[in-house]
Amino acid sequence: MPIMPTEPVLGRLVRGGVGGLASGAVFAGVTMWFASTMPDGKAEMPLRMMSTIVKGSDAMAAGTTSIGLGVATHLVLSVAFGLVFALVVPMLATNGTVALAGTLYGGLLYVVNFLVLASLVFPVFQNANQPFELFAHIVFGTILSFFFYGSGVRKDEAFASLRAPRRQAQTR
Repeated sequence: MPIMPTEPVLGRLVRGGVGGLASGAVFAGVTMWFASTMPDGKAEMPLRMMSTIVKGSDAMAAGTTSIGLGVATHLVLSVAFGLVFALVVPMLATNGTVALAGTLYGGLLYVVNFLVLASLVFPVFQNANQPFELFAHIVFGTILSFFFYGSGVRKDEAFASLRAPRRQAQTR
């Protein structure tokens, strides 16, 4: 079996960090837009909710949440999630598997963040619109996956292709 080329760990971590940052920015923007469309909704509410991760769940009721701290918390977590995904990427042989894995990873993040952690530690997140949060997390993971297209073992694979790949003749 031929040895597949891999991307150096540092290169993958940079892709993961940048991808997490960019995906997190899109995630925050879409979530803020959605919050602003709700009755009595305020665009900053998701950021205030994020700040309760650091300030504690009582900060929302006490009115001591912080938009800036929410932004910082969200970006740090987005980068961290991107770095974790970067460690999995070498196992994915095609751009298609990277996209699928990224999408599933976003769904997994939703399950861990909203169905597990929110119910145990961060009750303020239970007030969020759950179907929208699932959608936003899936978008996060899918966008994150695009930062790994054409890297490592997928180096020679086209970013996107409209025709099926040619099959190699089998030798006996």
